[in-house]
Amino acid sequence: MTVVMVSLVSVLAGCSEKMTVNGGSSSSWPTTQPTTSVTSSPSPVPTTPIATSTPQATASMKPSPVATHPSFSTAADAKKVIEARAQEVMALLKEKEISKLAGLVHPQKGVQFSPYSYIHTATDIQVQGTNLATLWASTSLTHWGTFDGSGDPIDLTMPNYWAKFVYNANFAAAPQISYNTMIGKGNMINNVFSVYPTSSYITVEYHFPGFDPQYQGMDWTSLRLVFEYTGSQWYVVAVVHDQHTM
Repeated sequence: MTVVMVSLVSVLAGCSEKMTVNGGSSSSWPTTQPTTSVTSSPSPVPTTPIATSTPQATASMKPSPVATHPSFSTAADAKKVIEARAQEVMALLKEKEISKLAGLVHPQKGVQFSPYSYIHTATDIQVQGTNLATLWASTSLTHWGTFDGSGDPIDLTMPNYWAKFVYNANFAAAPQISYNTMIGKGNMINNVFSVYPTSSYITVEYHFPGFDPQYQGMDWTSLRLVFEYTGSQWYVVAVVHDQHTM
């Protein structure tokens, strides 16, 4: 009987000891407790901000598309950017340096010649720089458009067209020069800024307000050179003549 009682006491003592241990941090709970702890604080949380910030940092390091060419948002900015190149092209036009001019013509688009302020994109002559010298030397007539008023065809050799619709005045010494701003205005629609918007092109206008006072300014004339930035420099893409029209 004594032995049985001792054994029973020992069993009860063992149970009591187990209950005390489990009430703190026993071997029966550790499996559940770590699992609950991992769920409440998931490891992906610190990873997400790192992944998000990396593209933002990379994007901020990329150059803005606007920065790929100089600014010409105002007339003053445009002048600062293009004045030297425009003077260079104008000097070549004056001296008829066709071979040198070819090197400043847009390498893909060539240069477009328009006899009047309204640019006919589908029919105005477009010449690649490599073909300028050949066209200049040719004695064949080229159809450049139609004369204002009469509607007669402008069928001329390039040198004759040049004398009438390119360098018909000493534009290198023009008294008025503007940058992305219109000076000469006639009855004909002027669509240069529609065809060559100032957001992507710079138009330089060389203007004579008139020559003979008796015509009260109706003998004004302008030459507009249009430039586009390609690769690493500005190229001429259009030579647009203008004058008083009926």
